[in-house]
Amino acid sequence: MAFEHKRRVRFQDTDPAGIVFFANIFIYCHEAFEELLRDVGMPLETIIASREQVLPLAHAEADFKKPFRVGVLVTTRVTVAEIGERSFRLEFDMADEKGQKLAQAATVHVAVDPGSGRSTALSPRLREALSRHQAAR
Repeated sequence: MAFEHKRRVRFQDTDPAGIVFFANIFIYCHEAFEELLRDVGMPLETIIASREQVLPLAHAEADFKKPFRVGVLVTTRVTVAEIGERSFRLEFDMADEKGQKLAQAATVHVAVDPGSGRSTALSPRLREALSRHQAAR
């Protein structure tokens, strides 16, 4: 089941052409990811404070369909596409108020031990929490 997060396009997100600067799409994605974690009872700040593991990006991609313009309310649907032993893939679909697709993106996060800097197994609690928004296979 996908998780939904809404965010209005702000002036500071845009470039001189009045559309969201291409790199800022990942701000929308990351904000939706943080809210998904909060929704499943594992806020990012709690994960960071636990010092058990951190979740840096290993991969990010985006495809733009239509410009994001100032004032538009963007709905970002987040789906957990894959949960591996040490990583997980999130897929993001962004649409405007009329349901028109604005963009698609994906990120892959890797569990890393903050002490050693090496990848580690996803915590069982995180794995279970993410599975609540995993795509049907």
